[in-house]
Amino acid sequence: MNNFLFKLSFLSKNAWIFRHLSVSAAKNANYSCKLLVVGGGTGGCTMAAKFARRLKKDSVIILEPSSDHYYQPLFTLVGAGVTSVAATRRSARSVLPAAARWVQDSAESIHPKENLVRTTAGHTINYEYLIVAVGLVNDYAKVPGLTEALKDRNSGVSTIYSSDYCEKTWSDFKNFKGGEAVFTYPDTPIKCPGAPQKIAYMADSYFTKTNVRSKSNITYNTCLPVIFGVKKYADALMKVVERKKIKVNYKTVLKEVRPDKKEAVFYSGDDRTEESTQAYALLHVTPPMRPPRVLLAGGAALADAAGFLTVDKFSLQHTVYPNIFGIGDCTNTPNSKTAAAIAKQAAVVEHNLQAAMRGGGGRRAYDGYGACPLVTSYHTCVLAEFLYDGVPHETFPINQCNCRCKLLVVGGGTGGCSVAWRFSKKLNDKDIIVLEPNKDHFYQPLFSLVGAGIKNFAECHKPLRSLLPHNVLWLRDHASCFDPCNNVVHTGCGFKVRYDHMVLAVGLLNDYDQILGLRYALSNPLAPVSTIYSPEYCQKCWCCIQGFKGGHAIFTFPKRAGKCSGAAQKIMYLAHDFWKKNNINSVTNITYNTAGGSLFGVPKYAAALVKVTNDRNIIVNYQLDLIEVTQHRAVFLDVNGQTIILPYKFLHVTPAMSPPRCLSECSQLADDSGYLNLDHRTLQHRRYSNIYGLGDCTNTPNSKTAAAVAKQSRVLELNLWDTMYGKEPSAKYDGYGACPMLTSYKTGILAEFTYDKKPCETFPFDQSKERRSIYYLNKEVLPYIYWNKLIKGKWNGPTTLRKFINPFGR
Repeated sequence: MNNFLFKLSFLSKNAWIFRHLSVSAAKNANYSCKLLVVGGGTGGCTMAAKFARRLKKDSVIILEPSSDHYYQPLFTLVGAGVTSVAATRRSARSVLPAAARWVQDSAESIHPKENLVRTTAGHTINYEYLIVAVGLVNDYAKVPGLTEALKDRNSGVSTIYSSDYCEKTWSDFKNFKGGEAVFTYPDTPIKCPGAPQKIAYMADSYFTKTNVRSKSNITYNTCLPVIFGVKKYADALMKVVERKKIKVNYKTVLKEVRPDKKEAVFYSGDDRTEESTQAYALLHVTPPMRPPRVLLAGGAALADAAGFLTVDKFSLQHTVYPNIFGIGDCTNTPNSKTAAAIAKQAAVVEHNLQAAMRGGGGRRAYDGYGACPLVTSYHTCVLAEFLYDGVPHETFPINQCNCRCKLLVVGGGTGGCSVAWRFSKKLNDKDIIVLEPNKDHFYQPLFSLVGAGIKNFAECHKPLRSLLPHNVLWLRDHASCFDPCNNVVHTGCGFKVRYDHMVLAVGLLNDYDQILGLRYALSNPLAPVSTIYSPEYCQKCWCCIQGFKGGHAIFTFPKRAGKCSGAAQKIMYLAHDFWKKNNINSVTNITYNTAGGSLFGVPKYAAALVKVTNDRNIIVNYQLDLIEVTQHRAVFLDVNGQTIILPYKFLHVTPAMSPPRCLSECSQLADDSGYLNLDHRTLQHRRYSNIYGLGDCTNTPNSKTAAAVAKQSRVLELNLWDTMYGKEPSAKYDGYGACPMLTSYKTGILAEFTYDKKPCETFPFDQSKERRSIYYLNKEVLPYIYWNKLIKGKWNGPTTLRKFINPFGR
């Protein structure tokens, strides 16, 4: 007997190995856990998954009796014949987190003072923290005759609020040949309050399609005094019912169903004294709903008189027991009970429960967000989104002239993504809008490696949506003009985006038209002209390098420099190395024509690069600016205004660059050169204190590189957060920038410096000397940091690293 009990105990503790067994196989077991989640529906699964990742294995127990998990919003489409019940169902084991222990049982009673739950099978579960997510149950018994009618296949009575009966709704649709079709809404809180209307609208569409609509009347009886609780959507839905000729009876509640007579009894009016009987050929019932009885069994302090868990409507923490949280339909929060509400609530509970586990701390507030896609036919839908008190809060600004946010980030590049991530952790959902027209995000430093055949083009870009935080609204549009006096940005599609604070990170554009003939030459696949400063042409650069068989190869750098100035030389050194390996250097002359007066702006690295060019027999011409490209000639302008014409067999051009027109033409924001006019230390606009900027579009006199953005985004985060709370910005940007310069397919140097053009090196060796480690850093390490740290707001630059590995600043 003892050996048998030992085996049962072993199976109980190791049920995760035997997926086909439930740990409830052991009788009268005692369990203990850090977190107990009661309910394995949407809210329960979500919370269990979140904390199973954070806590040790088996620290989370899920108490859920059902072996099936349903996506209930699809029941409406099942009832309309669009899908099947099978499509809404998954096994509970497949959706519950493997790292959590599943007790396949239901809660019989909750004892919050003792921190324990007793189950129907007689088990006891002790917990430190409890999440209640038991949902609502259909209270069929509250309507006499309803249960009998639902079970009768020929009654014409159905509901889409149960997996047992939603397919019966579709069967009733198909069997309906005309007459009275009645749809009801009960006098209790219900899950998915838009569904009773949705199925009525779908019925109208189906009956129209099958030519029985002209022989039928559709009535919608609701206990509510309005068709929908949010006026904006109620107005829209009234137009729908008028168009579809659906009769709506308000303050009308189903009292009884008489399936033998095919009659439904209703009472109506404020005092419910008026009673009426309505014949039906089809009756769709939304049943009254209630929380499971277990909440009332927990004592008066656990639930309200109706059995709903009493939680603070903002923190979702229990009002009496601080180690208990609630989520979903079973709570007494006055929001719409939808899956979308649970998504928002889950983030709030996660944050607040973690704070409680740490002993307190900043609480996050749930704003009552809910959403209801109100399907109005087989092809159309109204998407209702709203907060507490029925305030619309829409994700998609479709057909709207205005949208508003607390923080508007203009630009979805490196700086824009980093700032969006940093503030997504500080602000609520949809408080942040990112305005960016491009669907893809590019890691531009890789363009030079693509141009040299080191990396594939696919490695340098990802979909922007995959990189933005989930709680940030991406408005895929571009800024047309700014109105900073009124805190408004006008977009290309005609929207007005109103903001409290704005961050400008619009970058720079390649101004090809500054060089006559350049755009045509770049677009011509037969012309040996390319640039690695554009995703359109960097692959062409590699083709041109491979196709070069000797002659004059020219690389240029403009007077109006822009982003990543070192890349113009980087591609030149890599091309030289490739040609050397292919034994054509003996018939090749390489010239680097720069409009500047030196190879690099920092003397230490300029000296090192002069040595590199000398060692490779590269001719450097200073103060020559490319002004025209012809089929075989490049025309330059020297410092004296004289033109110099050079023939070429290969031409790599660094185009002039400028800020987008929307910025440069806004004199209120831009300086005389068209760049965003900022304080160089705080990154705050010199005129508008609620506007900040970072990246290439600003007039800060630093090198415009991704490394600069890393440091800037941290300074901006601190200062903008202070500004939001009425404080003066205190963090200072020192002008840090970095440029890894590959000098061959094996070596490179790493330039790091600040505003004063003094080196600010991270490693305890001379970074101006060519090293293999710098090549590896540029090829492997920096892309990893970029995709996983920098654009997600987790990388502030190497300052902390430098303090450890180079404390004396060699």
